[in-house]
Amino acid sequence: MLLLQGQATPAAGWDRVAADLATEFRVLRGEQRGVGGSGPVAGTNRPVDPASDAEDRWTTRALAQDVRAVLDAAGVDRVQVVGHSMGGKIAQWLAVDHPERVASLTLLATSAGTADGVPRDEAAHRLLIGRDAEARTALFFDAGWVAAHADEVRTFFTLDAPRRVLRGLYRASTEHDTVAVLPRITAPTLVVHGGRDRLAAPDSARRLAAGIPGARLVLLPDAGHGLHLDSPEAATAVRDFLREHAGR
Repeated sequence: MLLLQGQATPAAGWDRVAADLATEFRVLRGEQRGVGGSGPVAGTNRPVDPASDAEDRWTTRALAQDVRAVLDAAGVDRVQVVGHSMGGKIAQWLAVDHPERVASLTLLATSAGTADGVPRDEAAHRLLIGRDAEARTALFFDAGWVAAHADEVRTFFTLDAPRRVLRGLYRASTEHDTVAVLPRITAPTLVVHGGRDRLAAPDSARRLAAGIPGARLVLLPDAGHGLHLDSPEAATAVRDFLREHAGR
């Protein structure tokens, strides 16, 4: 199975989830382009070159092609994909463009993009890119969980990437749009979302699930954007779904 993290978060942010799932599955994960020493273009380790950083490189669809290249390099033909936030957007394109590679699709705290017609919480997005670390953390996690897991929170928000890469990833996430192609997704799909999510509204999850044939929706009223880490109910839903589709 493959874990795809959100915009401007590192692969290490999956540590808790990866360790739990690795008791039953082979777990793959990797950094996004330009992050953690990886190159800004798939297959390179060159530093970011502003003169050659074409705008069209920073799209969720292009990032999905990076994921396909990772699967090829790992010798993995078919995989269960779990994507959180922007990772879920990337996962949607992987399922659209390479359906033969996706055995199942789990979409956490994500959407089909602003074209779904659900108004964006502008105040929340200002907090996301602002300097108030405490306010940003509150968008993701329950306060009690934060107090008990300070090291995990620090890891989740620590990213080794230049500013230009951060801008590119943010642009890719905010410009994502799969509304018209969701019916092309054939993989069994689970959508898990928090009722308190301000970065991706619950109505976006409802529309995402409605747009994918046969998709299931699990809406957890008390969860926020970081439900993949702080919600036991989300963890149970994901594991049960993965077990159901293991080996397919």
